[in-house]
Amino acid sequence: MTTMTAEPIVRAMLAAVHRRDHAHATSCCQPHSVEVVHLGSSSIAVCHDCGFESGFHTIRDCERAAADHRLLTA
Repeated sequence: MTTMTAEPIVRAMLAAVHRRDHAHATSCCQPHSVEVVHLGSSSIAVCHDCGFESGFHTIRDCERAAADHRLLTA
């Protein structure tokens, strides 16, 4: 019996929502708009401008990744 992880499904859902809700014509906002999405005991940081995502980590790690990404794109 094979066990499936929900991670690919969640990544695809977040990408689809991003494309639907936050499309840019040619250039990105400065600094980038990064959101930390809480999913139970894990979180993921997702950039609404370039599509960066941190992967699933603790809330604190994702918030740090989001802050770092904002600084790098300012």
